[in-house]
Amino acid sequence: MKNPNGFGTVTKMSGKRRKKWRAVKTIGWENGKQKRITIGYFESKLEGWEALGKYVHNPNANLKLKDVYEMWSKIHYENLSPISIKNLKSRYNVYISGLGDRYISELTLQELQEHFNNFQASSGTLSLAKVLLNMIFNYAVKNNFITKNPVGYIELGKYKKVYEKKEFTKEEIDILWNNTGNIYTDSTLILIYTGMRIMELLRLKIKNIDLENRNIFVEDSKTDSGIRNIPIHEKIFPLITKRITLNKEYLFVKDEKPYNYETYKRHFFKNLEDLGIQRHTPHECRHTTATLLSNAGANPISIAKIMGHTDYATMTAKVYTHKNSKELEKAIQSLN
Repeated sequence: MKNPNGFGTVTKMSGKRRKKWRAVKTIGWENGKQKRITIGYFESKLEGWEALGKYVHNPNANLKLKDVYEMWSKIHYENLSPISIKNLKSRYNVYISGLGDRYISELTLQELQEHFNNFQASSGTLSLAKVLLNMIFNYAVKNNFITKNPVGYIELGKYKKVYEKKEFTKEEIDILWNNTGNIYTDSTLILIYTGMRIMELLRLKIKNIDLENRNIFVEDSKTDSGIRNIPIHEKIFPLITKRITLNKEYLFVKDEKPYNYETYKRHFFKNLEDLGIQRHTPHECRHTTATLLSNAGANPISIAKIMGHTDYATMTAKVYTHKNSKELEKAIQSLN
C-alpha cells in the first residue's frame, strides 16, 4: 500500500554500517526542491518505518544549529554572570559556530566527531566545548526539534602537546578585544601589539611609559638590543592608561608587587581556556607581532628595532640607514 504524501521514506545507506537504514521526512519545499530532515538511522527497515509512523512533524524541526543556540542561550544566560556569558559565547564562536548553518536534525555523530578532530586544543578545552554543544542538543531534544542527542558519544582522545610555535589567529585576537577589562586579556593584547618579551612587560615601570608621545621605553631586557623604544599602538593606548591609573610603580602588579613569571603564565593559560582560545604560550604573542608586522608590509628594519632582535645590532644596522621614531610609529600602527 502506498504511503500518504509527506509521510517520508526509508532508504538503505551504502557501506558497512550497523545502522544502515535512514528514515527521512519531507518538511517543505524551497526553490522547487524538497526540504528534508533525517529522523534517525536504524538497524532494520521496519524500525525506520516505525520511527516515521511515530514521528509527528514539528514546524521547528528544520531549525539550524545557530537558531537553537540562540533560543537556548536566551534562557540559559538569564542567571549567569557577564564573564560566564562571555566565556560561553567565545567557546561557541571558536569551537561550534562552524556547524551553525547546518540543520541540527541532520548532524550525525560522524560529522560531529570529525568536527572536533579538526581542533588542535587540549582535551580540557574541547571538553568544555563538548559540554556546551551537549546542552544545546539536549534543549533541542526537550523541545522535540530532534529525537536524540549524539553529542555524548563524541570521543575527544588524549591531547598531545604540540610545541610548534603558532601565532594568534585573527578570530582569536577578535575574541580578546571582545573581552577586555581582564588583566590577563589586556596584557595579552599589549604583548601582541608591542612585541615585548613577557618579562619585559612584567618588569615595565610606569615611569618608562610616555603617554604624551605615546612611547614605551624598555630598559630591562635580556639583550642589549632589547633596550629600545616601542610606539604605543592606538588600540592598546586605553588599556595602558587604565593600568597606569590603577598602579603606582609597575604597569602590571599582583599584591602591589611585579608578577612572578610562573604565576602569570598559569593565569595566562587559564584565561585563554576560559575564552575558548586554543593554547598559546606568552612568547607566541611576540611571534604574532612579528608575523602581523611582516604581513602588513612593515619595513624589516623597523620590525627588527621594535622586536629588539639581536641581528639588528650585528648585521642590519650595518646595511641599512637609521630609522627614526616616525618610521617605527608607522610600522606599529600598520597592525590591524
